[in-house]
Amino acid sequence: TVLENVVLDAGRMPDFNDGSLTENTRCAYPLDFIPNASKTGRAGHPKNIIMLTADAFGVMPPIAKLTPAQAMYHFLS
Repeated sequence: TVLENVVLDAGRMPDFNDGSLTENTRCAYPLDFIPNASKTGRAGHPKNIIMLTADAFGVMPPIAKLTPAQAMYHFLS
């Protein structure tokens, strides 16, 4: 696993509660670590898409059903 922006404690274990670097951390790991993942890494088109946002300005409501055009606009903005 590759971790980005994660603080490690003295024993080199990740401290996910430490927000001194950033509130947003990332990690990457092999697809075969996920049970029931597609061997090809491909699937059909999704029926629903969930966008997780860090909206400090309150532009997006907590829950919103967006049209495809609205979703593209907010994703790219």
